[in-house]
Amino acid sequence: MKHFNNIGFGTYRISIKNNEQVESLSYALKNGITVIDTSTNYASGEAEQAIAKAFQNSGVDREEVTIVSKAGYIQGNLLKQVQNGIVEVFDLVPYQEGCYHSIHSDFIKDQISASLQRMETEYIDTYLLHNPEYFLMHHIEREDQVEDARKEMNRRILEAFIALEEEVQNGRIRSYGVSSNSFAKSPDSLHFLPYTHLLDLAEEAKAETGSSKHHFNTIQLPINLLETEGLKCAAWAKSKGLKVLANRPLNAFDKKGMHRLASYEKPVEYENTKDALLTVADKYSLSDLRSVVTDLDAITARFTWPGAAEEALQRHTIPFIQGVLAQIPDKRVKSEIIPLLNPFLKNWFEMVKHICSHKTLGYLHDKGFSHIDNPIQHHAIKWLMNRPEIDTVLLGMRSVPYVKEALTLL
Repeated sequence: MKHFNNIGFGTYRISIKNNEQVESLSYALKNGITVIDTSTNYASGEAEQAIAKAFQNSGVDREEVTIVSKAGYIQGNLLKQVQNGIVEVFDLVPYQEGCYHSIHSDFIKDQISASLQRMETEYIDTYLLHNPEYFLMHHIEREDQVEDARKEMNRRILEAFIALEEEVQNGRIRSYGVSSNSFAKSPDSLHFLPYTHLLDLAEEAKAETGSSKHHFNTIQLPINLLETEGLKCAAWAKSKGLKVLANRPLNAFDKKGMHRLASYEKPVEYENTKDALLTVADKYSLSDLRSVVTDLDAITARFTWPGAAEEALQRHTIPFIQGVLAQIPDKRVKSEIIPLLNPFLKNWFEMVKHICSHKTLGYLHDKGFSHIDNPIQHHAIKWLMNRPEIDTVLLGMRSVPYVKEALTLL
C-alpha cells in the first residue's frame, strides 16, 4: 500500500462543475497531499469526476496517490431509475426520503465500474462499504431485534467482502474496508456496528475466493475533539494493522447540538453592505426588502452552528428575496439592487460564522480544553494528527487558501 500521510483531501461537496474546487484539489496534489477520499454519491458522482480533472491539471502521477472511494448510497438520478424499475438493486434499504442504500454484491460491482469511469483510472486503491449500518437503523427499533438484525448484517457484509475480494483479483481495486458512522457509537447503542469480527469475515471471504490473503485493510469513522468514542475502534484497528481514516474532524456533535470546530474572522464590510442595501430599499420604498435585511441582522447571534444559518438562507431567505425581486417591474431598480445582494448575504453569513466560532471557543473552554485558542481548527486537526490510532485526517478543502492552511500543519 502507498504511504498514508497525516492529511487527506475529503471530496464531500466537491464538484467538477466548480472550478475553484477543482483548482483546490489540483493544488493539493501538486503540493504533497497523497490521499484523496471520495464516494459514488458525493455531488452525484461529480466529486469523482473532479478527481480525474485534478489529475489532468496537476500532472501528478496516479501511482503517487492513494484514492479511497465508497459505495452504498442510492440517490438522485440513480434512485429515480431504481424507483421506475429501470435499474434493479437487491437488498435495498430505505434510509430517508430521497435516499436508499445497498451493499449487495451486484450493486457494489456496478458502482466500482462507475467510479473507475468517472475518475478515469484503471484501479482504486481502497474501496469502502459506505455506512452499511443503515440496514440496522432501518430494522432495529427494540433491543430484542438486535441479534437477528446483526446476524443479517454480517451476512450482507460477508457477501460484499467476497465481491470486493473478487474485484481485487480482477485488478479493479487493491484493497477494501468499511466506513461507518456507527463505529463511533457506544457499543450499547441499538445501531452500533460491531467491528471486532470484521477480520473474521474477511478471512471467510478470502477462503471463499481462494485468495492467498484477505485485502481488508482500512476503516473510516468520525473522530474529533468532542466525539472520542471512535478512538476505541481506531485503537483496535491499529492493533490489527489496519489503516484508520478520521472524517468529520471539524464538525462535531454532542448532547448540546452541533459545533463547528473552526475560527472565522469578523467581516469588515458587513455593516457597509447592509447599509447599502437598506439605502436602496428606502430609496424605492421596498418594505419587504428592508424587512428581510433587518430581520437577518437581528438574528446573527441566534445560531450556534453555521450550517443552520446556511440552510435558512437557501431554503427561506433567498427564495423570499427572489419573490420580492419578481414583483419589481422596473428593470433599472432591479439592476441597482441585485449587485448589492450577494455581498450582503455573503458578509452576513461570515458574521454568523464569526459569532458561532466565539461561542464554540467558550464551549470548548467549558469542556476542559482551556489551552485552545484561535484558530480552533489548528488545535482540532493537530489533536487528531498526534493520535497514534489515526493515520489520516480527512479535510474538506474547497479552496486553495484552505489547502495552504492545512499544509502548514504537516
